[in-house]
This record gives sequence, C-alpha cells and structure tokens, in this order.
Amino acid sequence: MAPLQAGYFQSLQFPSESTVVIHDQIYGDHHITEPILVELLRSPTLQRLTGVWQSGITALFNLGPRVSRFEHSVGAFLLVRKVGASVAEQVAALLHDVSHTALSHVMDWALSKPGEDSYHEEHKERYIAMTPLPQILARHGFADLKPLHEHLYPLVERPAPHLCADRLDYALRDAAAFGKMPLAEAQGVFRAFAAFPDVESPARLMVLPDVSLALRLSRVYIECDRDVWCNPSHIDMYKRTGQIIRDLVEQGKVSDNELWCPDDEFWALLRSASNAEGLKDLERLETEGAPEIKGLGLPPGAKVRTIDPDVYIPGQDKPCPLSAVSDTWAREREQYIQNQAYTTTDLQGALPLVARGKVRDLYEVDEKTLLFIATDRISAYDVIMENGIPNKGVLLTLCTKTWFKILSDAVPGLRTHFLTLDLPPQIPTSLRPVLQNRSMQVRKLKILPIEAIVRGYITGSAWNEYKKSGTVHGIPVAPGLQESQAFPDGPIYTPSTKAEQGEHDENIHPDQATKILGEPHASTVAALAIKLYKAAHEYALTRGVIIADTKFEFGVDEATNEVVLADEVLTPDSSRFWPKDSYAVGRGQQSFDKQFLRDWLVKEGLKGKEGVRMTEEIALKTSEKYKEAWERITGGV
Repeated sequence: MAPLQAGYFQSLQFPSESTVVIHDQIYGDHHITEPILVELLRSPTLQRLTGVWQSGITALFNLGPRVSRFEHSVGAFLLVRKVGASVAEQVAALLHDVSHTALSHVMDWALSKPGEDSYHEEHKERYIAMTPLPQILARHGFADLKPLHEHLYPLVERPAPHLCADRLDYALRDAAAFGKMPLAEAQGVFRAFAAFPDVESPARLMVLPDVSLALRLSRVYIECDRDVWCNPSHIDMYKRTGQIIRDLVEQGKVSDNELWCPDDEFWALLRSASNAEGLKDLERLETEGAPEIKGLGLPPGAKVRTIDPDVYIPGQDKPCPLSAVSDTWAREREQYIQNQAYTTTDLQGALPLVARGKVRDLYEVDEKTLLFIATDRISAYDVIMENGIPNKGVLLTLCTKTWFKILSDAVPGLRTHFLTLDLPPQIPTSLRPVLQNRSMQVRKLKILPIEAIVRGYITGSAWNEYKKSGTVHGIPVAPGLQESQAFPDGPIYTPSTKAEQGEHDENIHPDQATKILGEPHASTVAALAIKLYKAAHEYALTRGVIIADTKFEFGVDEATNEVVLADEVLTPDSSRFWPKDSYAVGRGQQSFDKQFLRDWLVKEGLKGKEGVRMTEEIALKTSEKYKEAWERITGGV
C-alpha cells in the first residue's frame, strides 16, 4: 500500500501487510503490529476520514489548516496507547469518530434535531451497519462490538470539563495548527500526561502532573474556543451551508446515505444537485469566504467549551480539578463561561426536556417538580433574536427569586411555584457552573392560558390604542391623558392570550379572559395581579424605579385548586422599568428593559422579522440596561 498523507501533522507508511508506521509531528513515530489495529488503519472505512476536515466548510475552502478526522482519530488512539491502555480501548479511540459525515459538524446545523446529540453520534449505528467494521471486529474477538461504544472507555471519552483522548487530541492539534501553541509545547503535553490510578481502573482519569502546564493548556483551549471552534464568522458559514444541505435533503435531491464521503466529493454532489438559485448560494460561500466577525454573535446551538483538567501531583491522595488548586483559573474559567451568551440547553440526557419557550427551557425533575432554565435568548415583538445577551438568564433568575421573597412578604397567603435555586442531583458536574443561578426548581402546575398584564401608566401599545380610540384593550379610560401618565383611577388589568412560540400574543378584554379561564379563577387572577403590581410598584419606588407595566403568569395547583404565581416575575423581560429621577409626563421615558432593543428594531425596519442578529453594540447596551435594572431593584445580590 502506498504511503498515506493522513492530515496536517501526520502520515502513514505500510512497509508490510502486518505493520503500519505512523509519523506524527506531535506524538512521534509509532510502529503498529497488532492485527486488529493494522487492519483498521488499512481499511477504506477509516481512511475515508483523511478527506473529512475537522473544521468542515472553512477548511474545505482553505480558510484554516486542514486537520483531518483521520489524523485526529489516530491521535486519540496514540494518546491512550501511550499510557498502556488495552487493545479494546485503543480500538475505541481509533473508531470514535468513524461515523462523521462530510463537512464534520456542519451536518449538525443541517439535519440535527433540537435536543439531539451531534448528527454523526445519532446515526453511528446506522452508518456502521453499512460498513465492514462489524465483521472486522468479530474476526479479532470483538463480536460484541463493545469498542464501538467509546463512552464505555473513560480514557477515550469523558464529559467536559475533564480531559480525555478525544478532547486532548483535538485541542493539541488545533492549538498547534492555528498557532495558539508551539509544536514543542504540544509535544511536552503529550510526554507529561498520565492515567490515574492506572489504565485498568474503572474510574481511570487522564491527568497532568503540573499546575502550570494544566493552566497553560486550559488557557490555550479557551483561545481555540474563542477564535476557532466558536468563531462567529465560521459558525455563520456552517449555518448557511447547513441550510443548503437541509433543503436538498428535504427535496430528495441528496440522500442521507450520501453524507458519508470526503468533503470535496460531497461539495461536488451539492453543486450537481442544486438548481440555479442554489448554485448561486454555493458560489457565494466559495467566493465570499467568512464574513467579518464584527456584529456577529453566537447563534443558538453554538457550544461554548472549556476544560478543567485533573491535576495529580505525586504525594497527593488523588487528583483534583485545576480550579480547585488555582483560584486564578477558577475565576478565568467562570468569567469566560459567563461572558458567552448561553442560548441553548443540553443536559446530556440527565433530565427529560418538557418544552422550550422564548427564553426558558423546561425539564422534568420528578412527577411534582420542573427545572426552569433561563437561557440568554432574547425576544422582541414575539421573535427570538439570533444571538443572545450574555448572563441575561442569571440576572432574570436572581431578580425573580428576589421578587418572590418581596411579594410573599407583602401579600399574605401568596403561593408561588418557586422551590429552590439548588440544582437537582441528576445534573452532571460539568454543567453545573453554567446552570447555577440561571436555574430554579419549581412546582408543577396547570398553567392558565393567559398573560395577566397590569398597566400603571399609559405607554407603548396602550398609548397607541388610546390615541386612536380612547380605550386600552377595549376598556374606556379617562379622557385627556398624556403619554406616560399614571392612570388616574389606579392600575388596570389588561390580559392577553398566551401564544405558541413563533405566534403573536393577542391583547384581549378582561371579559374575554373570563370566558377563557372561567370562574372563580378569572376573578382571582385579575384581583391578585392588581394586588401584586401595587406591592411591587410601591417597593420599586423606594429603589428609584417606576414599574410602568408588567405581566404575571399563574397556574393552578390541581391538588388544592389554588391559583399560584408562576414563571418569572418583574424582570426586564416581563416589565417596563423607568428611572424615577428622570420621569416626566408627556413624553416617552428612558427604560431599564428591552425597550432599547425594540426601538432599534423599529428604527432599522426589523420589527417582527425572523433571523435578526443584534449588533455587538445593541447587545452590549441591552445587557447594560438589564444589569442596571437588576442592581437598582435587588442591590446586585
């Protein structure tokens, strides 16, 4: 067999049918003679990955180094081999990426469904059944096909933020290829890492022996995440390419069985399957390249990555995460996570997903409890923006917790659905940093199908209706009011319907809400909403804030038939906050909420349009408004 250029850092030679020599610029030269490993390395099924680039579409167009899936697979194999792992674990490492399609993770943007793993993982069994791999494994004593399940081998795959062969190899290769780490330094990491306590322990860990080395690797990993894996311009190309692929598959012009081929062959297939308009889209990708990063944010589905390597220093009883021995790294990692907009939850199967809303994702903890996770998504005019507001979900959750306490003290007998900010034990350790303080466990309720809006001041859509008809939600109000004036007879209850995601809420008259809810719930909701608004308004004034209007949501405890306050309360997402010191009747007001975003959408002609991405400036200023509201009302705690 002729020598094989396996990728950016790697080549293979085949001096005989029983030997393979791997030349790897990071890991050195290795002679492989085990029959199953030799047969796999020579197999067309595995060698297909020499034409599948880790960076997908950007590598195909030479916008970055062409590190191949094959050399990464071989690299992961060499890592576990270095510490003396079993042949089974070496095979698992070698085959862990074998089901990757053309263009790598571009296919996730094309065909993966919400809540699913990556496309190649979801369809691994189907792909493997189309290959000779089961027969090869069976010939060498692995008829149970266990090595095809890499999660059974802790050195190959471990949940983030631990190190494992998969995670360490792609980090070292991309770090060296993209100039984030000198080749000699990557070689030093290879020499240094070890398995603890040994390669046979069921709880074996990949560890580093030095805090400074672990800190260096962790910082480089963040650089790669920021500039390469989560590069917004690259993700934009992934997303656009994914849309083209999805359209062609849905039209039946590309079969999903044709996805497993080298990148250049697949691109030729897309061109041959496309009509004239589709060809223009493909040619734009080819000629325009990556868009400028300015103004681009991470879209929903982008995965922010960090590591927290286990460090074992001889003399210690056991390894511990780098963050446990380095306060510096603990702060840096937390800051990086918090500075990224967290727009899509993935609990790795720990809890079943119940629903995704405009902002919150709901998971079932048990038959009586839900986990509400506030993402950093933001919507305006019933449309979710393409990018999010970093840390917004944390501010909403902490603000809600504070208001539940204030309202419970102010309104005797009030019941809320809130239980605790503590995460349920099922949540994996790796997910806890990003989920803490943006999640709350709540009681399951039968949610009532209206939004209980209370308006204390005439503004927004209410002001527009009043100018035309002298009414608000069809309710006659006093004549002669000026914009932003308080309603002279006190706050008014102006409900709306609760629309499905993607639909629009509809303002309705209280009488219609009564027909929807029936009695006694309709009267209870109306009276309780007014009472809660008055209590919140009175408290907010002491903090220098006017609550112009807000919406509450309620549910029913089916065991007692009681109405219970639910969802978020009195946040910048659900309320209109004005600074008291600059308030004046007869004009619009400054605000501490998403009115800033709404105004920008109207000005740019984007109101109600799908696919809108906020500019960096708008996202930053909106974030500042939310933070100011939280600090004013809660004192920042």
